[in-house]
Formats: sequence, structure tokens, C-alpha cells
Amino acid sequence: MPYITSESVAQKRKQIKAAFPNFKFSVTRSHYSGISVDILSGPIDMGVDYQQVNPYYIKEHYANKPEVMNLLLGVQQIAALGKEVEVVDADYGSVPNFYVNISIGNWDKPYQIKK
Repeated sequence: MPYITSESVAQKRKQIKAAFPNFKFSVTRSHYSGISVDILSGPIDMGVDYQQVNPYYIKEHYANKPEVMNLLLGVQQIAALGKEVEVVDADYGSVPNFYVNISIGNWDKPYQIKK
């Protein structure tokens, strides 16, 4: 069953904020089973106010915006540290030990460009 501790999320929050100091993030634990990273503001134009990011297609979806692609790949790499397949099940397929959700902006707080 997927589970991530508050301590792991706090550690990843520090790592993400240290790696990208010009950006503002919201890094939270969601439903005990995942980490949610919302990119709230930063110096580059993301092209959208709010969008959930599909972590499997970052390179394909953001190929025409290399700055955005590199930011998302870096955030995804840090957030997914320690993620492993926990169970391979006929009903549910591969079940990781925790989930990673990334979004640009938040549903109630759009992404803002700050120089």
C-alpha cells in the first residue's frame, strides 16, 4: 500500500526549494500516499495559469519550452527519489510505494511570473 511520511515530504520540500531558489512551491503530502508539488510562481513563463503535469510525458509535452521542461524534470526527479514498485498485482498493475503529483499553479492559485 502506498505511503509516504511527513518527514520524507519535508526533506523533499527542502531539496526542491534549495535546487530552485527563484521559484515558489507548495510541497505537501496528499492522502498519506503521495507528494504533491505545485509550482506557484517563478521567473519563467510557463504558458499556462494552471495545469496538472503528466510525469510520463514531460519531455514530449514541453519540448518546445526547454526551460519549463528542465524545471519540471528536475522537480520530478527530486520528488520521486526513493520511489519504487512495491507490488505488481494483476488487478492494479504496478503499485509504487508513493505517488508524485506535479502541477503548474494550483486550482485556486494560478501560476504567476515574478522577475
